[in-house]
Amino acid sequence: MKIANRGLWVGAIAIVAVVVLGWWWVAANESVNTTTNSTEATSTAATSTDTASNSSGSQAPSVTSRNSDTVKAIVASLPNASEYESLFNSTGVSGTIGSGGQFTIFVPTNTAFSELPKGTISKMTAAQLKRLVQYSIVNGRAIQPGAQVQGAIMSYSGDPLNFTDLNNVPMVNSSIVIAEYKGSNGVVYLVNGVLLPPQKSNL
Repeated sequence: MKIANRGLWVGAIAIVAVVVLGWWWVAANESVNTTTNSTEATSTAATSTDTASNSSGSQAPSVTSRNSDTVKAIVASLPNASEYESLFNSTGVSGTIGSGGQFTIFVPTNTAFSELPKGTISKMTAAQLKRLVQYSIVNGRAIQPGAQVQGAIMSYSGDPLNFTDLNNVPMVNSSIVIAEYKGSNGVVYLVNGVLLPPQKSNL
C-alpha cells in the first residue's frame, strides 16, 4: 500500500509541475507579445511623426554648393526647370548676367509653369516675357530669402519682391523656396511657383 501511495504522490507532483510549467510558459509568451506590440506601436508612432513633419512643409530647403559654377551654368543644369531656362535665354536676359558681380535668381519648376492658367505665358508679348524673367532676378546681391522677413527687395525688372519666412520655410511672394544652389557669382533658388510681376496701371 505504501508503494502504491508513493506512486500516487509522485504522479500528483508531476501533474502539478506540468501545470505550473504550462502557466509559466503562457505568461512568458504574453510578456514577449506585449513588449513586441509596444515596440511596434512606438515605431509606428515615430514613423507617423516623421511623415507629419515632412508633409507639413516645415523642412528647410536643401542647400548645394557649386562654387565652381556661375549662376547661368546652374540655371542651365537644373532638373525640372527647362521652361524657365528657355525663357531666360530667348528673352536675352541670360546675356545680361555676367560672370562677375552678384546675382540672385529664383527659378520656377516646370510644374509651376504647368499650374498657371492656360494662356498665361503664350499671350504675353516679348516685352512682358522679358519683364517676367527679370522679375525673378535680383541684380547686384546674393540674398538669403529667410533673412528678408516681411521685407521687399527690388528685382531686376524694377518691381518689388516680397519675402516672408513661414515655419523656417523661406518664401518669395507666395512661392516656397525648395532648393538653394550657391554659385561663384551668386545664388540660385528653385521655387514652386512662377513669380508674376505686378500689373502696371495704364493710367
